[in-house]
Amino acid sequence: MECYLTQGELIRVDGGKEGVTLRCSSGTVWLTCGNGVDYLLRTGKSFVVAANQVAVAEALQAAECTLVKPLSERSAVLRPAIRLAAC
Repeated sequence: MECYLTQGELIRVDGGKEGVTLRCSSGTVWLTCGNGVDYLLRTGKSFVVAANQVAVAEALQAAECTLVKPLSERSAVLRPAIRLAAC
């Protein structure tokens, strides 16, 4: 699933039952998972939101992201994520 964020826009990323990967295709995204550590994703970087974990992402500048989740634990093939909600 492609996601386009304007500067300052927030999204809630739900890892669901299998986890989800947030990939930053352009721009810069700030991410927090409630574990006391913040992450900065720049173009080409990604972050895995673990199963049953929720994260909040904010575009520090206009950003394009892709959300994908694994087909199965044994497969490296990814499919579009469906768990995305606006904050």
